[in-house]
Amino acid sequence: MQLAIFHPFCRVHSSGDHGDQEPWSFGEEITDIVRTYVELRYQLLPYLYTMFYRYIQTGQPMLQSLVFYDQNDTQTHFRTDEFMFGKHFLVCPVQEPNAQGRRMYFPKGTWFNYWTDEAVEGGVEKWVAAGIDKIPLFVKAGAMIPKYPVQQYVGEKEIEVLEIDVYYTEGIENSSVYEDQQDGYDYKKGRYSLRKFRLRGKENELIIQQFKDGEFITPYEHMKMTFHGLPFKINEVEVDNEVVDLKAIKLNGDNTIEVTKDFTELHLSGK
Repeated sequence: MQLAIFHPFCRVHSSGDHGDQEPWSFGEEITDIVRTYVELRYQLLPYLYTMFYRYIQTGQPMLQSLVFYDQNDTQTHFRTDEFMFGKHFLVCPVQEPNAQGRRMYFPKGTWFNYWTDEAVEGGVEKWVAAGIDKIPLFVKAGAMIPKYPVQQYVGEKEIEVLEIDVYYTEGIENSSVYEDQQDGYDYKKGRYSLRKFRLRGKENELIIQQFKDGEFITPYEHMKMTFHGLPFKINEVEVDNEVVDLKAIKLNGDNTIEVTKDFTELHLSGK
């Protein structure tokens, strides 16, 4: 199940009488672990939906081998059990029983451990701890990962805020989030929302530019951004070239802010 949630089609497979498969058949511990990952799947729906959009537009596969990611690195040619989930997630399933971790290869770039925020520089093989409740999961530095709130089924909740996990990088990285009505064919008439983000990180500042396309009006009015790996403490924020009151954007320590969904440029600076 930990592996399945990172596939476009997520389900438990069976071919005949292979015994019980429901998570609760294996006890409370397993049920809780499976619940955590199913809920993560629901949180990542806007990321997954954007992957489908990119696939339809360009033919780029939603799951990519490491050699697809970087064929010039010969180490990626032999790593057949790791894969990219979209542009920004690196997934490495555990395949041995009772394992407490495994060795995995990190391709070029900087990668943040999704569970701990530990940063790993690419181009190395490394042992990664992974108990039964954790699958090795890493996010590329510079990524902006859109999330919805946990739901028990699609459409249970109206999306009031688009949450975005922002992973710092010193340099430039592009991300996007595609949304539409999720039903019908109005998206073919331009009734969709495509937000393209350009993140540029420097030693003491982070700049995020947004470019919006499409006529669909999303139900939420704000984005809640949570920053990972910032090398500085935020002491000033500009939205569209205007300095804003830190209380107005609900600055939570130096990790989380809330801004209008239609900003064009967000500029964080610190020391």
